Amino acid sequence: MPTSLSLEHSEDRANALVQLTAELGQRNAGGGMTRRRSTGIALRCLAAFARKQFEFLRAGLGADGAFEADVRFPLEFLIEATARQVSFDIDVLLRTLSHREAAASIQPMRATLDLADRLATNAILPAVRHGLVAPTVMMTYFQKSPTIRLMPYVPLAVIGIDFSAIGDATRLLAIAHETGHHVYRQITVNYTAHLDAQIEAMAAAAPETSRWPLWLLAWEEEIFADIYAALVAGPAAALGLHQVILTGTRTALTVDDGDHPLDALRPYIMHSTLRAMAAQGAAAHQPSLLAAADTLDALWQEQLVARGAPGEFTPVGMEEPVSLADAQELLQGLVEEMLGGALAPLVADAQHKPWSTGATDPAATAQQSFEQFVEFCALLADEPLPELALRSAGAVVVVTRFAVSRENVQLAVGETGDAYLDELRDAGLGGATLTAIEWKSVFLAGDWTTQEGGSGIKPPVFRPMWWLSPMPTAPASRPLRR
Repeated sequence: MPTSLSLEHSEDRANALVQLTAELGQRNAGGGMTRRRSTGIALRCLAAFARKQFEFLRAGLGADGAFEADVRFPLEFLIEATARQVSFDIDVLLRTLSHREAAASIQPMRATLDLADRLATNAILPAVRHGLVAPTVMMTYFQKSPTIRLMPYVPLAVIGIDFSAIGDATRLLAIAHETGHHVYRQITVNYTAHLDAQIEAMAAAAPETSRWPLWLLAWEEEIFADIYAALVAGPAAALGLHQVILTGTRTALTVDDGDHPLDALRPYIMHSTLRAMAAQGAAAHQPSLLAAADTLDALWQEQLVARGAPGEFTPVGMEEPVSLADAQELLQGLVEEMLGGALAPLVADAQHKPWSTGATDPAATAQQSFEQFVEFCALLADEPLPELALRSAGAVVVVTRFAVSRENVQLAVGETGDAYLDELRDAGLGGATLTAIEWKSVFLAGDWTTQEGGSGIKPPVFRPMWWLSPMPTAPASRPLRR
């Protein structure tokens, strides 16, 4: 029985969302291997997953529930937060459909999304080839700025791209960075660390003793994504980042938002990555990558001088400023550590062809890098796209037509594929007594919260940064990921 009027309304909304999602999935999941069918399957998986999440919360935290209570997080809050997550996913998935429909788009939009899908698929290939993530369907849609939505109940990552990409293909370079977020979340999410702080959208508990300052560790996911972007896209990614930063104001160069690397220093992450690729990757690319890194360093330094960038900044939560020179040295050290850890196989991957490699002539670096990117895009036109498919009478979702031969995802519809989460949820649905830590882990659902929208919860990650060690080694406590 509902314990309050607000809870009754929350349950009505939750039931409506599940029904809506299920019917949308059923309507769009038929036909051949298409983007529409993959979106329909994703909606079907979302409906099954959301139904279980809502039922889990009601069963364990309702009037007769057996879960350990936490008065800070009433059932009404948990249902509402889950409903927001479901609503955001519905919104994103419906946009992937409508932006491809002739009645709701123009031909340049559809052509750009087709190219963006192919770039995103290419961007995930190195991580799949080296076992960092499983085969994943990558799909794009338009929105005001680049972002990625991660969905733990289906082997799918959905990337929002800038509307203006229909007239400027270089805006698609952000896809490599957003794909880096997907890789990061897949290899770092920990379902049992700092749950209360995460649910309250507060900063995670302080890391163990580290030689890196807290303000630098706060940037770690964005640093990882920038490194990944450079590994995938080469000098063109760095040039694209230059362009984006330079659309901001002078003062923005040294403002710490507590999330992204400082704009004044951020390009050096990619420049350092290019040097590592030159030293360890394909010999044919070494001269142009080294020349590009040196040229980009010089260009960026000129921009900082031209804009009169201050020589120091004040990190979030601190009163004393830090000099840019000291911050750059620390940032360089962390970048080198990351490049020598989980990403090391990608740095030395001679099979990977970056989207650009630059030029040995400094004057030609920018033009040739962007031209190489455009030429690379043209080569993707005929490659088949991976899609989602249902197996076992619709009970299992898989990825088909993936270019890299790796163990495929066999994910039961409505599950996350993570034994820890799925078993806890099944136990809770069966009437088991769960601790607050256990049911909160199920509520968070791992990486079901990224970027704008949703519940505002940022997934907890391991803090010492075990992910810096070479893959596939991982701590025994790390849950299996899809």
